[in-house]
Amino acid sequence: MNRPKINIKKTRLDKSIEFLTFFLLLGAALLLAIWYAQLPERVPIHFNWPTKDRNGMDSKDVLWAGPVILGALILGMFKLNQYPWIFNYPFEIHEGNAERQYRIATRLLRWLNLLLAILCIVLTVLSLLDGLEVAKHQ
Repeated sequence: MNRPKINIKKTRLDKSIEFLTFFLLLGAALLLAIWYAQLPERVPIHFNWPTKDRNGMDSKDVLWAGPVILGALILGMFKLNQYPWIFNYPFEIHEGNAERQYRIATRLLRWLNLLLAILCIVLTVLSLLDGLEVAKHQ
């Protein structure tokens, strides 16, 4: 497997997706940091989505797991995106199709990163709202 090592120039869309990804990830961490002191020591940790049944309570420290784990995934995929020639492709990559295929593959990973960042901030906000709701009733 001797694929061409081409440096793919980022378009404005690529840069915007990456900026928004890191902005949302940082926003999730900042929201959690800002509201952390107002949370009760124990917060609901898992929901059965359709019915919103609370399955348990845990320390508020567990809320940091989402931004930390998703942040590590996002950073790992961001770094991996710099080496598109090591990706797995369903067909042979050669000089004639390398730039196009690398651009498609790197953009796909950028969109996936953005979706993970959206998931991170949504889960963080919902967890914060639920934790603050518990604090309001205590």
